[in-house]
Amino acid sequence: MNKDIYSIWYKHPSGIINSPKMALMVRMEGIESYGLYMQFADMLHMVGGYQEYKLKDISLMLGHTKKNIKAKLERVINSYNLFDFYKDDDGIEYIGLERIKKDIESLNEHKTNGAKGGKKRAENYRDKQEQIEPVTENVTQIKSKVDAPSEIDTNEDLKLPKWFLDDSIAVQKMKVRQMVEIGKFTSEGERGQKMKEMMIKHIKSKE
Repeated sequence: MNKDIYSIWYKHPSGIINSPKMALMVRMEGIESYGLYMQFADMLHMVGGYQEYKLKDISLMLGHTKKNIKAKLERVINSYNLFDFYKDDDGIEYIGLERIKKDIESLNEHKTNGAKGGKKRAENYRDKQEQIEPVTENVTQIKSKVDAPSEIDTNEDLKLPKWFLDDSIAVQKMKVRQMVEIGKFTSEGERGQKMKEMMIKHIKSKE
């Protein structure tokens, strides 16, 4: 059986002590029997829902060595139909609680899906950052480049500036927008408008 330690909590039926089977056990064995049931249920949760049915080993794992407690534990396990039993292909008998087993399977599925979702979110975030970072690295340089003497007015033959061509399309778009906002193209007159048209045409040709 799987010996992994699972979550520190698990689902517990509300009012279980008042269920017919449990109420009968408590009346016959005393309230101590309910404590033995819950102690064993906790142990089953720790081992995955089922435990090989060896009463001596179960008693030792629960820390019970007195004959009267061991006898009561045996009655709690066997006399009130509170636990589930099955045999594997090798004929080994197991005792457990199916509701706990299902709870653990649901928990494991939730953890697995959560891990996949977390991994996917991390991958998406990393991909997004990889797209944003080149732009972010250049944003602080855009204003200085835009404000610096541009090749719009320094060259007789109008051509796209090297500082513009060396950047990615995303950054080129940002530069054009900022130059429009600060009126850079307008201040350069006809040559500025021509440069804006050349930049936009260049960007569209690369998309």
